[in-house]
Amino acid sequence: MRIVFFGNGAFGVPILRRLVSSAHRIMVVITNPDKPAGRGQLLTPTPIKQEARQLRLPIWEVEDLRDPSLHECLRKLAAHVFVVVAYRILPRSLWEIPPLGALNIHPSLLPAYRGPAPIPWTIIAGEKETGITIFRIQEGIDTGAVVLQRAYPLPEEWDAGQLTQFLSEIGADLLLEALEGLAMGTLRPYPQPDLPNAPYAPKLMTENTRIHWNRPVEEVYNFIRALSPQPRAWTLFQGKKVHISKAQKLPPRRMTQPPGTVWREEGTTVVACQNAPLRLLELQVEGKRAITGEEFAQGYVKNQYLSFT
Repeated sequence: MRIVFFGNGAFGVPILRRLVSSAHRIMVVITNPDKPAGRGQLLTPTPIKQEARQLRLPIWEVEDLRDPSLHECLRKLAAHVFVVVAYRILPRSLWEIPPLGALNIHPSLLPAYRGPAPIPWTIIAGEKETGITIFRIQEGIDTGAVVLQRAYPLPEEWDAGQLTQFLSEIGADLLLEALEGLAMGTLRPYPQPDLPNAPYAPKLMTENTRIHWNRPVEEVYNFIRALSPQPRAWTLFQGKKVHISKAQKLPPRRMTQPPGTVWREEGTTVVACQNAPLRLLELQVEGKRAITGEEFAQGYVKNQYLSFT
């Protein structure tokens, strides 16, 4: 098949690689223009653009998806299908162009966790399984007909980074299976079930990434791993923001200290949650380097009771 690939984020990189190594032909890779990033605000290409360069693929940096000249150029490519991974919302005028439609690879079991951050919210909810859904783009966010969907167990110890890597690799394999099924006529897309109470996956922002220590330890643990390695869950300590990247649940016990109380135990840092303490393994105080729980205990906690808020 002739394919146009739309993508920005790192989630699409293994998928792009897999397509290039297959019998299909990537006509062009469409991605966002370079943007300033980091302390130096240097112009930085998207992960997809970086990978496409390595693979020596044609690259179009597109600002306006509604530009009529873009539509005309895409029609001339005569692609059989568009593949869209971690990109923007395509207007109808684009996804109607290819005869097999535009396929999106979504890292959840749709209709659950529609939205921009499905992987973190799946972990936050404590789900025991997750998966990949390949669907045809239509009007509405993540609402199109399902081409292929597959579920996988979600290990309790995985953080969002590990789950992202796993699902991107699996998504690459499933995409090839979906393309073959569509070409051979063995896959029949079907509507997503109508589940009004299906959980949503909103954008991660400062307001919804703060830790609430008065929750059960299982929920706090899930919250921390769901936001690792980025953007990282945070709390306040002595007026400064502290990002927590890794933690470990401890067995339930009767808590005599209020939630958020911090103390040193067996040489490391623990924090009181509703029903048990949580051991901190990796954290970073605002303006400082990342340190271990042991280093935090030695430098800040010592033999006193402090608190996170």
